[in-house]
Amino acid sequence: MRTPIRFALLLAAASLPSVLHAQGVTVQSVADVRLMGALGTAADIAARMGGGSMHDIASTTYVSAHRMRSETSGTGSIIDADAGRITSIDHKAKTYVSMTFAEMAAAVQQGMQDAKQSAAKEKAKDSKGKDPNAKDDEMKVNYKVAVDRTGERAKIAGFDAERVFVTVTMEGEVQSEGKKDEPVGSLVFLMDQWLSKDAPQIAAMTEFQRAYAQKAGQEFRANIQGMQAAMVADPRMKDGFAAAQKEMAKINGIALRSTTHIVLVPVGLAFDRKLAMGDATAAAAAKKDEKPKGGGLRGMMGAIKAAADDANKQEQANKNAPPKQSTMMMITDEVKSITRGAVAEEMFAPPAGYREVKRQSR
Repeated sequence: MRTPIRFALLLAAASLPSVLHAQGVTVQSVADVRLMGALGTAADIAARMGGGSMHDIASTTYVSAHRMRSETSGTGSIIDADAGRITSIDHKAKTYVSMTFAEMAAAVQQGMQDAKQSAAKEKAKDSKGKDPNAKDDEMKVNYKVAVDRTGERAKIAGFDAERVFVTVTMEGEVQSEGKKDEPVGSLVFLMDQWLSKDAPQIAAMTEFQRAYAQKAGQEFRANIQGMQAAMVADPRMKDGFAAAQKEMAKINGIALRSTTHIVLVPVGLAFDRKLAMGDATAAAAAKKDEKPKGGGLRGMMGAIKAAADDANKQEQANKNAPPKQSTMMMITDEVKSITRGAVAEEMFAPPAGYREVKRQSR
């Protein structure tokens, strides 16, 4: 489910301006997650074995006043800002879990504590047998953020949109005591976005986010302060977020079509946007030409063997090839339709006949 991601985005919207009571809106979109090479083949196989897919994931989002519902074929989530409640729906099991903002805040806090304890245990495990006075190597990360307004315009879902590239580059260096810093390459996030300033969901989402941030902020304030403290304690995160926020603040509008490319760039090479876009074109062509591998266990095993063979061939081809940037993952999301108008009340309640499952507390 995408609910945890929404929390992170919506909690950051506490300072959004208030607008007049927004009209209801329904947004239909399609998303695609594509891992490249043999890893992508393996991920597709795993998704199919689980009865799902990473491609052409249709979703619908309903927003009315201070309520939002997001739906895919298998899951759903309802956020009611006024009631201070979040409901997660499992359509396959026909069940739902409902939590107040306070309960969710407690779960987030527990998750942060568990992660901290797990990291401490891993560090203690790794330090066994080592000189207690020896210092570990540290990773230094330098961030660069660039925004490119191409001037290209297009109609998406019936609304005018402008193309904007946002490139976030993270250059890594290993720092060892008594040694010169050693570069390890770069990780680049290339965001190809088509932004609209007049799409109707802007007003609806702004009003919802304002109400959500106001209500949830009371419960999540301690967690927000904890996350801010963690960012301050790690300059790499603080500087990266600060740089990204500064540039993103200059961009107005909502993305009606977006593609995020995650690219690894070896030491000594500069990121090539055209090459990344070429990878995207090749992936789209491969997707178009995809054919079913056959059903049942035999078809699945055949796909696994093909993935292994492809990985071996790729490994052999890369042995003597010069280093080059490689795209690890592409995530696309495109709005297909936007409908203004009242949203039925039942859309903000669990489906009839579904059974409530109580959240297990520790």
